[in-house]
Amino acid sequence: MPRPRWVVQSVAVLVLSGLVSCTAPEPVPSLVVQRDSAGIRIIEALRPLWGDSSLWSIDPQPRVDLVRSASGPAHEFFRVRDVRQRPDGSVVVADRGSQEVRLYSSQGEFLGSVGGAGDGPGEFRNLWKVEPSADDILALDQRGRITVFAPDLGPTHTFDLSARAFDLHGLGDGTVLVEVFSFTEPPPGTQVIRSPHALVRYDRAGERIDSLGETAGGEEVARVIDDRPISGPPLFPREGHVAANDDVILEGSADVMEVRERSVTGDVVRILRIPDYPLSLTDEEVAAEREAQFDMELPPGATLPPFLRQFIEELPAPAARPAYADILVDPAGAVWLELYRGRSEQDRPQAWLVLDADGTWLGTVNAPNGFAVMDVTMDAVLGVWTDELGVEHPQVLTLARTPTGM
Repeated sequence: MPRPRWVVQSVAVLVLSGLVSCTAPEPVPSLVVQRDSAGIRIIEALRPLWGDSSLWSIDPQPRVDLVRSASGPAHEFFRVRDVRQRPDGSVVVADRGSQEVRLYSSQGEFLGSVGGAGDGPGEFRNLWKVEPSADDILALDQRGRITVFAPDLGPTHTFDLSARAFDLHGLGDGTVLVEVFSFTEPPPGTQVIRSPHALVRYDRAGERIDSLGETAGGEEVARVIDDRPISGPPLFPREGHVAANDDVILEGSADVMEVRERSVTGDVVRILRIPDYPLSLTDEEVAAEREAQFDMELPPGATLPPFLRQFIEELPAPAARPAYADILVDPAGAVWLELYRGRSEQDRPQAWLVLDADGTWLGTVNAPNGFAVMDVTMDAVLGVWTDELGVEHPQVLTLARTPTGM
């Protein structure tokens, strides 16, 4: 007697189901690979946890806009170098135009300022950076002088590094890490010069404690054209970057997507890396970047001198772009790497590649168009938005961190 069709079909379904259930599921690709090498922990992130989407976002509507929170000269800004948040939520701004360090409440109320151009106590020659550190505020000008301010902005003391300093970072033990220019004579015939930066630790009185070694500096091209020495950055110049959070020091050369973590004694303890991250440049990108170099500010009626035009035309064409343009580390230890944009690409919004504290590649966070990020907290980013008229707006924007499972 023939078996009913529905019985045959049912048996077939059961057999197929059994075969499927016995087949091992496809393995999920690992997020990271870890290994030790000579006492250094190397963490290689292979793919972003978030995939193609971003699970963290920055609200373009400001929580605080220091131009709009009140009126008057204290709410007018020009060439802002730094916007940072203090532990109590107040905001510190380094305004290079007025050579002032300004302090605002978490709601944008002006609380006071200090500075001005000069050589006296609390004055600056080219204000460069500010660094909230414990209850103090540290300020660096470009000649290498650091001023320590009390919470009410009263200057407590000043010390001169007697060296060209690029940045400073307050460490958790109360010491100060300073990046100092260190010139190295290049080999003959070198086209691109890259002198390192020394990492030097000082106490709050300005006494040198020790050296933490060196990190990569910025690239420069030096030429002689028509018996005239001339120097300037190459196309897509690479530059070293440093960030610090308590006793964590991060630094990298931007040659590849990699940062190194150092202890306060200078030892490299971890390397966070994304191997084979694409950085290659096309001929069209290089040509656009070269063309953008000709667009520089000149006096009215002036034209680009022939020797300068020749210098730009003969700049070597790089094969790859820098991996990043800045490093930030947030209070949770996550590492933020600003993806590099050339001079010809500045119309694009900032994009930040984020690595979790354990080295997991989370994904990318996009800043609002026209906004430059300068500080990251757990629930906010601080920086400057430049409007269509070129007016600088120091702002605090809300950062939403969507929880992710792994």
